[in-house]
Amino acid sequence: MMRRTLIVAAAVATLFGCAGLRMHRNENPYASRLFIEQFLDPNNPLDAQIQQTINGLRANPRSAALHNRLGQLLRQKGFPKDAEVEFERAVDADPHLYSAWYNLGLVRQARGDYPGASFAYHRAVAYRKGFSEALFQLGLMEEQRHNTEGAITYYARAFTINHSLLDVRVNPRILDSKLVDLALMRAYPNEHARESTQFYATPTGYSQPNLEPAPSPQPPATAIVPPTAPITNPAQQQPPPKPPL
Repeated sequence: MMRRTLIVAAAVATLFGCAGLRMHRNENPYASRLFIEQFLDPNNPLDAQIQQTINGLRANPRSAALHNRLGQLLRQKGFPKDAEVEFERAVDADPHLYSAWYNLGLVRQARGDYPGASFAYHRAVAYRKGFSEALFQLGLMEEQRHNTEGAITYYARAFTINHSLLDVRVNPRILDSKLVDLALMRAYPNEHARESTQFYATPTGYSQPNLEPAPSPQPPATAIVPPTAPITNPAQQQPPPKPPL
């Protein structure tokens, strides 16, 4: 009950935040020089990408893709609060952009806003079915909240969909979990049933005796209408128009 209340509260907060953004939809927040721009060095490749993305948003402030990209760059630069604002603007511009919802969940989770992060991850999974990375993060948060059963459920779903999440080189946060073994045991029955079922392909050279041939896309000869012969009798031809005087 408490978990559901927290998720609802996060949803309300997010919706009010997006509503606030929509109130200023006709305003361009990038029209004036941003605070962060004073820290950008044009000789730094990361800073150059940030400046290029800001310039793109000045021309098109409703681009969800540019907001999502700027959020990632700002997080890499070390501005997590500004990154969170950009991810919120991204999902406000296009609520179906699941990657922006996932990124929003990451920055909220990093600052300890678990209800807000949970809401964002659930939106990501809603718009991209089987989003294994988001399912794993949901499991990690449930484990940190000491909800072992919930964590194992999320982990088992994530590992069943994407085995590479077990590789620390792909998913370094796998080291933060102590429930991986239990999650794999939960996922094993379905995984074993699927992998142990062996199907046979159709034999080479098989011919079905009772299969009628597919109808030809060409009409039968009796339905083909031959073209009309051209008119060669000058008396039956249309005279050419008279030139203007």
